[in-house]
Amino acid sequence: MCIQISKRLNTIALNVIPFRHVIDVGTDHCLVPIYLLLNNYIDDAIATDLNEGPINEAKKNIEHYNLENRVDTRCGNGLQTVSKKDPCDVIIVAGMGGKLITDILQSGSHLMHLNKRLILQPNVNEESVRQWLCENHYEIVNEIIIKEDNVFYEIIVANYTQEKTQYTFDEIKFGPLLLKDKNELFIQKWTNILKYKKEIYDKIPDHHKNKKLFLHEINHIEDIIK
Repeated sequence: MCIQISKRLNTIALNVIPFRHVIDVGTDHCLVPIYLLLNNYIDDAIATDLNEGPINEAKKNIEHYNLENRVDTRCGNGLQTVSKKDPCDVIIVAGMGGKLITDILQSGSHLMHLNKRLILQPNVNEESVRQWLCENHYEIVNEIIIKEDNVFYEIIVANYTQEKTQYTFDEIKFGPLLLKDKNELFIQKWTNILKYKKEIYDKIPDHHKNKKLFLHEINHIEDIIK
């Protein structure tokens, strides 16, 4: 028995390896935990969501694949449904804004020293996620940028460390590993952002206070992707 998942979710799932206990926050249909369990990548999972609708859909999928004894579903606010006694190697928070992701992580501060890895996929505001990791003893060990249905996604993988990690302004904004690699998708994404910012810049009146700020951002992005 197998389950098909998107490229984005598959990338998230494969970065769980080699850890065996997963907490999936905002699980929706519980696709990632089910995929991991069916492929014997993990031993068990906790799937949480704020709303009962997604949890009910998750339960249907769990029952369909006969995984009731290996996935615990919980309806509630982020990591507040999880205790220190719960098995926890990896926390996944994906498909939300960066600010919401950091709020969820902050609300689960009681788990952070027990957890080994975070896999985060912010839809926007990736830099706020990296800043939080930097300030909370997590080192970014992998960054993947993918394109699915004409949308770019950044997946950030970070491991817990005893010491705080220091990143530069550019590393926070663009991603320390993505910035080092600068692969084709990275260039495509920032070329699109650059085009958008130039369109806005052209519409800003010359006397407006944000005109110089936008020009500075445009020049900086051009320097990064050249």
